[in-house]
This record gives sequence, structure tokens and C-alpha cells, in this order.
Amino acid sequence: MTSVHIRDLNGIAEFRQAEALQAEVWGHGDTPDAADLMMVIQAEGGLVAGAFVDGRLAGYVFGFPTRDPNIQHSHRLAVAPGLRGKGLGAELKWYQRDWCLQRGIRHVRWTFDPLRITNARLNLNRLGGRSSTYLVNYYGDMGGINTGLPSDRLLLDWYLDDPKVARRAEGELLDDHSAHRLLVPIDDGSGTHIAKAEGADDLSSLLDLRSRLQDALSQGFHIVGVDSGRYVLDK
Repeated sequence: MTSVHIRDLNGIAEFRQAEALQAEVWGHGDTPDAADLMMVIQAEGGLVAGAFVDGRLAGYVFGFPTRDPNIQHSHRLAVAPGLRGKGLGAELKWYQRDWCLQRGIRHVRWTFDPLRITNARLNLNRLGGRSSTYLVNYYGDMGGINTGLPSDRLLLDWYLDDPKVARRAEGELLDDHSAHRLLVPIDDGSGTHIAKAEGADDLSSLLDLRSRLQDALSQGFHIVGVDSGRYVLDK
């Protein structure tokens, strides 16, 4: 892959490219964030940044202010299907971290699907986020790649000035969990994620994971990593 240039989006044409990229990533039936809405949110203090490869928008991140000026909610992160696995998602998140810290924002939150292990690895292992909140069917029925199962989500907390996050930003991959950790299986043995097609087996897997994680979180555990297809929880 040639060099990547990451910057804030500029002009409605680029926001329309970001809107189109959502359809490419999340599929038919998903409702994209509208280009004009993202543009206005950026103008009012939000972040919409893109990763450009050979002049083409290959990925983007979208975050907006919350009621707390120290916290940003990160709503979308997308990378074009043909460019996944090349680190673009992480580069966009590190850009977001720098952007937020320059503006006094030290905490970013977002949700992610607990069944998608690739996303979990990025959020927990690579970025150093953690989660202590399980949201049941948070978005209701969804379309596109999210069709067929309840929209359960984990709420991730990313503390930007945490020394462990800063070390990860420098490229370190840390294994700093305590001896009192708890392991909860995520996947079906494939090493990627449980299939999200319709079916009783998929629903049973989600409900089992939901029960295990809710029970652990109620005991004061936090989800801090992924190890060999299992969530790592620590106190």
C-alpha cells in the first residue's frame, strides 16, 4: 500500500464520499450518517477525519461532542473492504487521539459488537480501551451486516492520557493483566467472529456470551483484552 494521508474532511464532496463508504462497509439496509449532518457536526466541534490512499478516501472516523466537554463519542470507524488488515483503523484512531488531546478531550467512548473479535482486538489490545458496560439490543433491529441478531454492544472507554495508552501509541503491545483475570470465550473456533447470519445457533451463542459478560461485569470485572478467541477480564 502506498503512503496514507490522514486529515479532517473538507467540503461536502468529501463528506459524500464518507457517506458512500458507509454503504460499502455496512451493506444494504444500514442507515448511513448523512453527509450534510456530518459536515455540520464537524463545524460545531466534532471530528470527521479521513485516511486517503492515492487520493481516494479509504477510511474515516466520525466523533461528536457530548454533554461533558472532556468526552467525545466516537460514532463510526470504517475502512474500505479491500484495504482492511493494513492498520488503517488503528492509524485513524491514533489521529483521533491526537486531535482530541490538542483540544483538551481526554476520554473517548464508543460501542462495538461483542461478537466481532477483530474489532475487539483493535479496541482492547491495540488501543488500550476497556469496557465495563454491556448494552442489550442497544440499537434495536438493524440492517446490513448487522441483520439477524439483537444489536448487543459493549461500551468502550478510551482514556487518552493513560500511560498504558500512550505506550501503545508508541507501538508497544502490552500484556499487563493481573493474575486474577477471568477468560470468557468469544468465537466459534474460527478465530474471526461468530457468524452473524440468522439462526438459532448464532442467537444461542450471543445469549451465552451476554450472560457470561453481564455476570462478570456485575462482579466488578472489566473487559481489558482478547487472548486466543477469549475476552480477558480483570479487576
